[in-house]
Amino acid sequence: MPKQTLSLCMIVKNEEKFLEDCLKSVQGVADQIIIVDTGSTDRTVEIARSFNAQIHHFKWQDDFSLARNESIKYAKGDWILWMDADERLMPESAAEFKKLLRPEKKAVAYLTQIHSLQSDGRNYKISGAHRLFNNHKGIRFRGRIHEQIIYSVAELKGEERESHIKFLHFGYGLQPAARDKKNRRNRKLLEQMVRDEPNNAYAHFTLAQHYGMTGEQNKALKHYKIAYKLHSFEKQMQASLLNTMAEAELLLKKYDSALAHCRQSVKLIPEQVGAYYMQYRIALAQNKTADELAALLEMEKHNLYLRERTKNLSTDILFDPEILHVEIAALYVKNGHTQAALSRLSRLSDEERRKNDIRKKMLEMASQSGDFEFMENVLQLIPGADDPLFLDMQGMVYIKQMKFTEAVSVYEKLQRLLPQNQQILKRLAGLYAKTGREQDYLRIQSSIRL
Repeated sequence: MPKQTLSLCMIVKNEEKFLEDCLKSVQGVADQIIIVDTGSTDRTVEIARSFNAQIHHFKWQDDFSLARNESIKYAKGDWILWMDADERLMPESAAEFKKLLRPEKKAVAYLTQIHSLQSDGRNYKISGAHRLFNNHKGIRFRGRIHEQIIYSVAELKGEERESHIKFLHFGYGLQPAARDKKNRRNRKLLEQMVRDEPNNAYAHFTLAQHYGMTGEQNKALKHYKIAYKLHSFEKQMQASLLNTMAEAELLLKKYDSALAHCRQSVKLIPEQVGAYYMQYRIALAQNKTADELAALLEMEKHNLYLRERTKNLSTDILFDPEILHVEIAALYVKNGHTQAALSRLSRLSDEERRKNDIRKKMLEMASQSGDFEFMENVLQLIPGADDPLFLDMQGMVYIKQMKFTEAVSVYEKLQRLLPQNQQILKRLAGLYAKTGREQDYLRIQSSIRL
């Protein structure tokens, strides 16, 4: 059987920041690279040429489908893959193409996963997209924005299939000016799409998401409700809609309806993270710590499921498991369950406990607990005894427990790190006095400014 070929089709404009890494990620996978440029003024075209891409110029007409369909017009491969410049094919996904690229008599579209890195740099929003489809079957893009091929595949009586192809998406890290420009463009196209297709649930859903991202929650909720009433989504999409509607209601402090929509979502798709994350946020907003903990434990369980399998929602959230682990420990402390918190923290590796955000969270737990034995145990778990904040807290724990000799040892370390710090000198002088070290007391006392 002859090898099936693959054409990568992209539309770009001023993507010099992202394009090189994007094209590197598909080297050895794509047999043909097609770049449709809609008016770049930077090095985008030059970078594309360095990868032997075929360059075509196209005047932007406020319609993503028009530009996408222009790009696939030049595809010679048996299959077409489409990407945006701020995406990367995950290395482990390259082998998937060898399994999937087979001759097909009917139209086929493969669903892939997009892992969008969030602003915290550790967690991901996971969404699905039909990025791979067979060529020469009449498949076309539709939609002025958030363009889709699946409607075309359905009309051709084709087939939608799951795949294990995954992409990393970095586009949420835009600078404020670039983000505002993109939002203005998207708003214009989304509002026009709703005017053109008032009974299109997906158009209302995507417009609502846009309003939510720009902080206009009342407008968002209005269009989420319209999309929900149109009843045109399969259950994965319906569950995602319920979660996003709950978020708008949460931000509007409509807690009861937000929680009700989360529970409806869980009934539709039990194995998910998103609805439980929303329940956690609702409980947090109402200071219901027991409910916070219950939601976090569910999130942890389903987060593990999501990491090991494909997602069940059209859009879900993948959390760094360390973050969930530590947040659960913090809630145990908040609820007075210090032994359960200590048990969790002790299961973290030294490498994990060295990470700045985790160390900071552990220090916060220790200081907030009011339990000196717990504080001492937590501090013993934290590597890095040259951290002044860590040492000061450790010294204070020893003082509260009247372990003055141990406290002296800690504050001597601190004094070597911060020799001019008057607060440390005063504390050390007091400790020398308590432990009968008169000569050391007099030496330190002479360094204290009155």
